[in-house]
Amino acid sequence: MIYGIALLLFILGLSTGIPAIPQLLRMREIKKNSSTTTGIVQLNTGAHPNAGTTTGMMSSILGKVNHPQFLYKTPDEKELTIEVIDSSTFQTYRYKSGETVEIIYDKNAPWLAYVQKEWDNAFRDLWKAGGEVLIAAILLALGLIFKLPA
Repeated sequence: MIYGIALLLFILGLSTGIPAIPQLLRMREIKKNSSTTTGIVQLNTGAHPNAGTTTGMMSSILGKVNHPQFLYKTPDEKELTIEVIDSSTFQTYRYKSGETVEIIYDKNAPWLAYVQKEWDNAFRDLWKAGGEVLIAAILLALGLIFKLPA
């Protein structure tokens, strides 16, 4: 039993941490030559511009998915948008329509940008994944030390 729980926690840790790594690497690359601005959140309530389907608030297997867009302006007054997937098993989302957020963008390629809150969330996911893997290792070690049956 303890080995099964350890395995499930290990898999949970991998599924939490692995998606955070490429996000952090991409954001770190943008941050090397970055500038900061503020953006305004707009929640998609109609059709998704790229997919041609309604995805503003759709049901997924584990909850709801929202696609907030962030409108921001560069110093040369270009208006750009970025989009993130804000999923939740509850009815609350990370972003509210009209909210002002900090946007980090590449000075040479201002369309490469991310929301500061996403950087924080990716780090949180990485720490959470580390904790889940550590707990799995502790449970496995306890099972082996006390020679618990499989």
